[in-house]
Order: sequence, then structure tokens, then C-alpha cells
Amino acid sequence: MGCGMRQYGKKQGLRGQITVFISMILMILFAFLCVLMESARTAGARWYLQMAVSSSMDSVFSQYHRELWDRYRLLFAEYETPEEIEQDFAGFLLPYLETKNWYPMALEQATAEEVVRATDGHGAYLEKEILDYMKYGIWKLDFEGDGVPELWDYEREAEAVTEMAQTYRLRTRDVWKLERVLEDISGNLDRQRTFREQGLSSLSSYDGAGFRRAAERMIGELKKIPGLVRQYEKEADKLSAVLAADRQEQNARADRLSAGTAAALDEEIQEYEAYIAEDGKRRQEIRNLESDSAGQIQRLEALIELSYEVEREIEEWEDEEDEDGDGDGGEPDYESLWRPVRNGLEGIVIPVLSFAHGIQDKQKEGWLKQVEQLYQEGMLGLLVPEGHLVSEKLASTAELPSHTESYEEGAGSGSMVDHVLVNEYCGMFFSQFCSGVEQKHVPEKREGQKNLKKTNENSGETSPGAESVNTTQGDIAGDGTKLETQAHVLDYEMEYLLFGNASDRENLSDAVHRLLAVRSGLNLIHILSDSGKREQARALAAVITGAGSITPLILVTTFFVMSVWALGEALMDVKGLLAGKNVVLLKTAEDWTLDVENLLALGRDGTLKAGGGERGLSYLSWLKILLFVEPTVRQEYRIMDVIQLNLGQGKSGFRMRNGVYQVHMSGNVCGKYLFFSPAFVENLTGNRETGMNLTVKVERRY
Repeated sequence: MGCGMRQYGKKQGLRGQITVFISMILMILFAFLCVLMESARTAGARWYLQMAVSSSMDSVFSQYHRELWDRYRLLFAEYETPEEIEQDFAGFLLPYLETKNWYPMALEQATAEEVVRATDGHGAYLEKEILDYMKYGIWKLDFEGDGVPELWDYEREAEAVTEMAQTYRLRTRDVWKLERVLEDISGNLDRQRTFREQGLSSLSSYDGAGFRRAAERMIGELKKIPGLVRQYEKEADKLSAVLAADRQEQNARADRLSAGTAAALDEEIQEYEAYIAEDGKRRQEIRNLESDSAGQIQRLEALIELSYEVEREIEEWEDEEDEDGDGDGGEPDYESLWRPVRNGLEGIVIPVLSFAHGIQDKQKEGWLKQVEQLYQEGMLGLLVPEGHLVSEKLASTAELPSHTESYEEGAGSGSMVDHVLVNEYCGMFFSQFCSGVEQKHVPEKREGQKNLKKTNENSGETSPGAESVNTTQGDIAGDGTKLETQAHVLDYEMEYLLFGNASDRENLSDAVHRLLAVRSGLNLIHILSDSGKREQARALAAVITGAGSITPLILVTTFFVMSVWALGEALMDVKGLLAGKNVVLLKTAEDWTLDVENLLALGRDGTLKAGGGERGLSYLSWLKILLFVEPTVRQEYRIMDVIQLNLGQGKSGFRMRNGVYQVHMSGNVCGKYLFFSPAFVENLTGNRETGMNLTVKVERRY
């Protein structure tokens, strides 16, 4: 029994040792399982947190500016400071963190590390928004992408031709000024001849006093000759110098001209240089007048003294007759007495200029100058069609992006295709002189109408008679167009994109002048290539100069006539464009509207008809051509200007610098352990914090 009891006791001890061992093993297993579960939960918490952060950023970016989208199809969220973004982000994130689930967390900090705004990147982000919309919009290009470089070349060539024409019209005026000096000299010589004839007539009647009056007048004219000669040489030297400088400027324009146009213009410039080359012979002849005049004055003064001697001799003879008292001595020989004076006066030869000079038909010359004056003034009253009032709206530009933001005009991709799309976008969404700002149709993507959902019963107004659906995109008419009725701060927005003035009138005036410059250059290129028009211009130049044969003066005047003719046609072109007509880029004889007679009538009466027709490009298309040669970056910042002006009215206070395009956000979150708590680590380190710190980063852009 005792043994058995001892044996039993031993068995009981063995069972106790096995239970403790198993308990330790189980504890280790449970700990291992908790670690595994905690590890899985931690991984799930990270995925959950990433999902929560991404969803929160999606919510932040869903708060895009609704009116900006409705009116301009641009996606930007409006935030003035990064703190506002952080606050909204935290507001969207907290519900995810406060939800009772397996992933308890607490937000410690949310930081907007980088905020990219619409005004950043030299306009690149606005351009990307525009291009993203244009990829999915429905529109028709005015110009094909591969044809835009050719338009660029035409525009640059036209402006270069206009610059050259303006320069050499001034040179034509200088030539005419020189010709007027020659006219003055010729007139002086004519008056000398007249006074000489008067002197001879007086001598024929033995009128010494009459002779002396005529001789004194001749001397007065002769004394003017040196001043006229100096004036001629001064004007000739000045003309020669400026023509040399003009030739250098024209050489600098050569890269903007096609080979054919450059050759035609060079031919015209050579006519001016030929006029100066001919000046050598003229100068010598004019200089001889100065040297001859001094001798002629001395001779006339001697003849005047001789006339006094003749009269004294006659008086002495008469006194002797009176003393004798018989009166039978007869009359003195007047003919013999006055013959030396008359022979001396006849011996004075007054030269005649041997070359053609001067302007004969000053009336027609004045009419051509008047056409040029109309072009230079570019008066809106002359060009704006009847019944159209020019907008007098003004805008405050001090706070606009193009004035407050710094940017480099050479920045950007420089892609011509992108520039074409940006220009098309501008034509769709911005008003100009020929568009009605009260109701402007903007094409939309019609496929999207099939899935439109009604979101706001009171959003916007519909046009009468148009079926529309109220959506977050605004009012879409049944024909697939959006009707905009919002007020515009400036009515001529496309013109503002080009020139950036604060007033509609200034922008329209600058647009008109720029179009006149382009059209006059293109018109002159056509005239230079049309032999018939060149002959008509030369015929009118011959009438104006009065020359019987082709001379450098006629050829110089011919170019003036051709360039003014191009100006007159340009005036008609622009008036037609403002009236809603079209004008072709490169004209043919059939497209020409102004003949020489009507050109003179335009200068005489100052009345202008509208040119253009059904064929060609509209006013808006011509504005797009002008935009092609403007820096894209400047255009994009002015786009921001217009948007800010229109959306920032009233209480809105919208500013493009507050438009957020992209945000880089980071968040710090403290998570709690559920299945595992490393107490031994706490005991070793003394750190009683039982949470785990998680950092997450997220980025969103439109």
C-alpha cells in the first residue's frame, strides 16, 4: 500500500509538471497567433488608411469651382491658403478614423506639402486643363494643324511688307519735299524771267524807274538762290542717308519675306536709290545757279547805276535846252542812250532746269495722302458699321494675373498644335466685336447628353423655345449648345487677349490697326504680283508728276500709289470684317474690290464701303491668326484675366491664384494595438505609449 501510494504520488507529480509545460506552450502559441493577427490587422490598417486618405482627397477635389466649370469647362478647386485644404482634408478623413472597426486611429497632423495653382508654371496648368477639355469637345478647326506654320509665315511676311511700305511712303514724301525745293528754285527762275521781261518792256518805253523796279525784284530773287541751293543739298543729303539706313533695315527683314516678295520689294527700293543716283547731275546744275547768281546781281546793280547815268544825261540835255530857250535842239536820242542798259539786261541769261521736276497734280497727290491719313488714324467711326455702337466698358486690371504674376513669355511647350487648340478654345468661350455677348453659343460634347442627370431644378435659365436639361454642366439646349447669359466685364474679350488694354475701345482700336497692317501687307503683295494693277498705278503716278516719260520720280511715285492702294483696300477689308463678312487670306483679281478711281474718291470724300464677301475668313478667324504670333504664355495669363474678371464680380471675389490644380498631402496618424502589446518593451524603455505612428502621402490633380 505504501509503495502504491508512493507510486501514485509520483504519478500525480508528473501530471502537474506536464500541465505547466503545456500552459507555457499554449501561451507562446497564443502570443504568436496574436502577433500574426496584429500584423495582419496592421497591414489592413495601412490599406484602410490609404483608402481613407485617397477617398478624402477625392472629396477635396470634388469641390471644384462650379461656375468655373459651367462657364469655361475648367476644373480648379478654390482655396486661398494651404490651411483651408488641410482643414477640408481632415474633415473628410476623420469620419473614416472615428468609425468603430478593427482599425482604431487618431489623426495627429495633416500637411499640404505642395499646392500647385492655376497661375503657376507659366500657365502650363491652365493650358493642360484647356487641352484636356478640347480633346473631348465638338468643334471645327478654322485651320488645320499642318497649315498653321504657313499662316504664321503669311502674317509675319505681311507685317514686314507693311513696315517696309510705311517706311518708303515716308521716303516718297521726302522725295516730294526735295521736288518742292526744286519747284521753288524753278519758280524763282520763272520770276526772274518775268521781271527781266518787265525790265525790257520798261526800257522799250524808256522808263528807267520801271526798269529799276524790275531789276531790284530780280536781285531779290537772285539773293534767294543760295538759300534754296543749301536747302536742296540739305534735303538731298538727308534723303541719301535715310535711304542707306532704310536699306539696312530692309535687309534685316529679309528672313520674314518669301523669295518672290523680297525680289519685288528690292526692285522698288532700287527706284529710290536710282533717284538719289541721278541727283549727282542735278546737284551740279543747282550749284551752278548759286555761283551764277552772284555775277548776275553785280551786273544788275551796274545796269541800275547805268540807268541813273542815262537819266542824268537826259536831264542835263533838257536843262541846256531850257537855258537856250529856242527849243529847236530836237529830242535826245533815247534809243542810243538806253541801248547799253537794254543790251546788258538782254545779256543776262536766266537758265531753265534741264530735268523734269515737281508735282503737277497736287490735288490727286492730296487725295492719296488723305487715304494714308485715314489708314493711320484707323478711325473706328469710319470702320464700324452703321448701327453698331462701340463698347465703352472699362476693367480694373491691377489685380489680374497678367499684372500680378511673374512669367516668362518664352516658357511653354511651344507646340503649334497646342496653340491652335488654345485659340479654338478662346474662340468658343470668349466674346469679340462680332459676337453677341448677351447670348453666346458654346459647343458641347453631344454624346454626353445621353447620360445627363437632373441635379438641380433651379440651376440656370433656358432660352425660349429650346429644350434643355438642368445639369451640373449648366444649360444645354436641344441642339447641343450651351447658352451663356452671364454678364461680361469686357465685351471684346478676344481683343483683350491680344492687347491687354483696360478698355474695350482701346482693344478694338488696336485690333483694327493690327488687322489693317496685316491686310495692307497682303494686299500690297497681291498688287506687286499683278502687272495690270502696277500699270494702273504707274499711269496715275505719271498724271501726278506730269512727266512725259518714265523717270525715277515716276517710279518712286508709283510705289507710293501702290502702297496707298493697298491701304485703301485694307480699310474696306476691315470694315467688311467688322460687318460680319469674310475676307480671303490671299486675294486674286476676282477678290479685289477697290479700283483706282474709287481710291481717289475715297481720299476726296472720306466715305468708305465695306469690302469682303462670303468667301474667306471671318473676323474671329483673323483674330486667331493674330494670336498665332503672340506668345502662348501671355495669352494664357490674359485668359486667366478674363475669367477672373467675369467670375470675380459681386460677392464672389474669385481669384485665379486661388484655383488649385494639384496638391501633395501628407498625414500623420496614431494607431492602437488590439491583439498585441509589447509590455516588455515598455518596461525596458520606459515608454508607456502603446500606439503606432503611421505616415501616409497622397497626391491628386485634375
